[in-house]
Amino acid sequence: MRQALGLGLLVTLVVLALSACAGGGGSAQEEARHNGGIAFMQQDLDGFWQTWVANKDLSNRTKLTNKSADSGWAVWKPGGAKLAFDSDRADPDPTDSEAISDIFTMKPDGSGVVKLTASEGLSSDAGWSPDGSRIAFASDHANRPGRQEINVMDADGSDVRRVTTLPAEVELDLAPRFSPDGTKLVFTRYITDPERSALFTVRIDGSGLRQLTPWGNGAEDADWSPDGTKIVFEAYPGENSRGEVFTIDADGQQLTNLTDNHRSGGGSSDPLWSPDGTKILFLSEHAFSGESGIGLATMNPDGTDRHFISSEPQEMHQPDWESVP
Repeated sequence: MRQALGLGLLVTLVVLALSACAGGGGSAQEEARHNGGIAFMQQDLDGFWQTWVANKDLSNRTKLTNKSADSGWAVWKPGGAKLAFDSDRADPDPTDSEAISDIFTMKPDGSGVVKLTASEGLSSDAGWSPDGSRIAFASDHANRPGRQEINVMDADGSDVRRVTTLPAEVELDLAPRFSPDGTKLVFTRYITDPERSALFTVRIDGSGLRQLTPWGNGAEDADWSPDGTKIVFEAYPGENSRGEVFTIDADGQQLTNLTDNHRSGGGSSDPLWSPDGTKILFLSEHAFSGESGIGLATMNPDGTDRHFISSEPQEMHQPDWESVP
């Protein structure tokens, strides 16, 4: 859950692209993609979130960030040339009430760090367009403290445009991800009375806002299937839910619980599709089929064949799977 991770609460991504008529963004829908490395975040010994990368079997793990600041929620640029991430490293006083978080990019070895946003309020939850020319993100623009809305900018930080505007009853919009054809975003909207969340889609120009999931489902952190027909997300459908992974058709039909953790006592969060569409990657806590613990796991898109990637699972949050040609 993005909001919990970023604000130091309990730990629990709307892809943005532009259609050709809206000024570019590109479509990766027809191009075959393969599964590359995995980025994820873990806390260091001082309690700061840091970004790591590893092979797809989680071997050769390398820490990319190391400052005394939270630097996580990293996402691969299509093709793997860069990672975008968010961090509060530019906040001059992280202990005061004026929180600052920015979007940065870096090379896959951790070098070449570039700050894209203006260190004004909270900017977070970067998501690349299919061709890597744009980045979607959430921001409060410093003049609506904590009330983040969805925005789009060029990959160099220029030409920032707001996509969503919060109604009075809405607390914030988070976790934008581009659709594979580059025409829409899926994101999480939170309301405060009572505190609930749901998935919405919207066109890049801000039109066509549509609610996909019911408020009571507690949906968060969504990701499109590579063919654009389905969306995977985490949800908290019951009062005692520890997290489930659901899918829903892109038109809002066929809401399906893939994990059924309420039966086994486990939990799940942070799901996303593999670039080739054959697997769903997520953080899983489970004890069955000879496995026990919490760590990154995969399963088939129908929920079968759920197992940890590593024989020695560790708690790793907000994974992202590199898409390579």
